Amino acid sequence: MTDFADALQSSVENKKNDINTFVWKHQNGKEERLMDMTSDDLQKCYDHVNSMLFNRNKFNPGKHEVRKNIKETYNSCNAELFMRYLINECDIDAIKSNRDLLDYIRHHRSEKSLSMNDSIDTIFDGLPIVYKNITIDKLLDACLDKLGILNRKMISNKFILSQGIWLTDEEKRELTEFDPNGKIRNRMEVIKERLVLNDISLRIDSNGLTYGEFRALVKLDSLPKISTIPTFTLKTLRDKILLLLDNDLNYHITKWEAIKSNVEQVAKYKNIHLLCREY
Repeated sequence: MTDFADALQSSVENKKNDINTFVWKHQNGKEERLMDMTSDDLQKCYDHVNSMLFNRNKFNPGKHEVRKNIKETYNSCNAELFMRYLINECDIDAIKSNRDLLDYIRHHRSEKSLSMNDSIDTIFDGLPIVYKNITIDKLLDACLDKLGILNRKMISNKFILSQGIWLTDEEKRELTEFDPNGKIRNRMEVIKERLVLNDISLRIDSNGLTYGEFRALVKLDSLPKISTIPTFTLKTLRDKILLLLDNDLNYHITKWEAIKSNVEQVAKYKNIHLLCREY
């Protein structure tokens, strides 16, 4: 049985790596074998793949550029949360405002000869682990309200809806309404009414967002400043949404990298030189 399984696996791998099976899917859904393409056609495919991966155009960024944006947004949300944590939750007499925090950082930077790229754990002891990778430079940006904006387009309504909803016990009580006949109404319908969301389909998923998280996300402005976003929403972004986005992006990067490799293998077999353009 093991020999058969090994042989079957080997057969699957061989077919997977057979350049004669590599296809390109056009926008109209039609598939075309890469081996049947001309050198110009292969170059066009190669250009498209590289654009999908590496394009730096801010209006149509490639997947790797989107990943950088996600990481930058994560770091900005985390820096803003850390500043609020220091000012509002920590019992540090010297830090009660942004101004106090700026003075505190500058004093310790000078005293310890720290660079802007050093981690804030060179200044603060006993930090929650989530904050340890914040740089001094990023925390200063938070103090000076220079963390920029959140591009809401990065978090589409389609993506939010795809996560599904899983209500907490408290939310179930909060969302309990009765129809004229005294029967409990469908809570998904109650949510749509309360948030004024028409013509959408909500689904229950045990791994989904809570109602509070869902509401916070759908109510986000299109281009809110990081400094104006409520703490609960920032934590939802940092601890869940941006991680989910990055994981989803990883799937697409892997897919496009595989297609790129297929084009390169066929071009090499056909002795075609592909140009790698700048993006």
